[in-house]
Amino acid sequence: MLPNLNCPMSASSVAQLLNQHYDHFMSAPQEITLLTQERPSIFDQEYQYYDSKSPAPSTNELMQGPAATTNTSTQSLSIPGFENLGPVNVGILFNEPSLILALALMIEMFVPLPKSFKLSGLEPIFVGLSRKVNRAGHSEKQRAFAGFFLPLLILSVLLFLVFTLDAISGFDNIIALIVLIWSLELKFPQDKAASVYKSLHGGNKEQAKSKLSELVLRETSMLSSMGISKAACEGAILRIFSGWFSIMVWFFIAGIEGAVLMQTLNVLSHAFNYKLKGNYHFGQTVFRMHQLMSAIPALVLMLFLFVSKNPIRHITCGKEGFNNFPAPISGLVLGAIGGTLNISLGGPRYYQGEVMRLSKVGGEHNPDDQSILYAMRKIRMCGLLLLVVSILIDLNF
Repeated sequence: MLPNLNCPMSASSVAQLLNQHYDHFMSAPQEITLLTQERPSIFDQEYQYYDSKSPAPSTNELMQGPAATTNTSTQSLSIPGFENLGPVNVGILFNEPSLILALALMIEMFVPLPKSFKLSGLEPIFVGLSRKVNRAGHSEKQRAFAGFFLPLLILSVLLFLVFTLDAISGFDNIIALIVLIWSLELKFPQDKAASVYKSLHGGNKEQAKSKLSELVLRETSMLSSMGISKAACEGAILRIFSGWFSIMVWFFIAGIEGAVLMQTLNVLSHAFNYKLKGNYHFGQTVFRMHQLMSAIPALVLMLFLFVSKNPIRHITCGKEGFNNFPAPISGLVLGAIGGTLNISLGGPRYYQGEVMRLSKVGGEHNPDDQSILYAMRKIRMCGLLLLVVSILIDLNF
């Protein structure tokens, strides 16, 4: 008669009883043995299960009793109803990439870190390097060549340093955590967009323009209240998408090297932006590389935007933005978010005194100060959904 395996029993007691029954079956007639060899019995399956969870005790342990097996250095996770789980190492959970990313996100969101600690803090250095190779007297071909060679050199050096550090540490998770915190950029655009909203909502338009100038490259001095709201929405959407959502996607694709590559291109796209004077030919290579790297994260974002009140409209508006915007992937993202919130984005703007007329994308209504918060929350919700789904996949739920 088999023991009732539903009763709470220690692993050693179960193994002892199973050993006794196993000896009994092994001493059975030959024809029964042949039958069990053709198809494992329920007893064999249960024995293999318990033996894999907790190996059978030795003969000395059986003679000395349970007291001999209590002095171990491994602690068991005791959960009611799961007494037979055996020893569980909680620290092994952080071997999962999604959980490392979750910890990095919490630290980046809630711990005030200086901007100089972030990878984006290298932007002034990149701007200084660009001035040395992108001089006013150079021809268009020289500027285009410098715009190709300098970003390639910067990316190669940073990726080599990150990979070398990762390899020397034995691909330690602590290094991955530090590099992710160094790369992710949510707190800065989120705080700047929130400060623009507070100033605009409080009626202080001049202060709102000053705060907005830290978030976008365009001129803000001539903007109306609606223009400030639109520019803040676009800045929050694109900065959070490029510096946060896309980093998460590329971390899952290519590890910390992919995350560093994506964020370095984000920083270079600001430092070498082709819309600034003298950078049209110099910034074309970085512009194309950034759009190419943003394509996969944009497709992932489109999938998560189905979890909204308008699950179909974002596809139509995103397609229009992709076809009509000078930066196709940026137009896709702005059009999709704008369509979901039914707010109009795009339109004319000024860069260093020169007007640039862009197509309007998104919904029908002009944005207001509340739209800044809605846009920021929408792109942030998509990132958190991505994190939750990745955690569930890693933990095999």
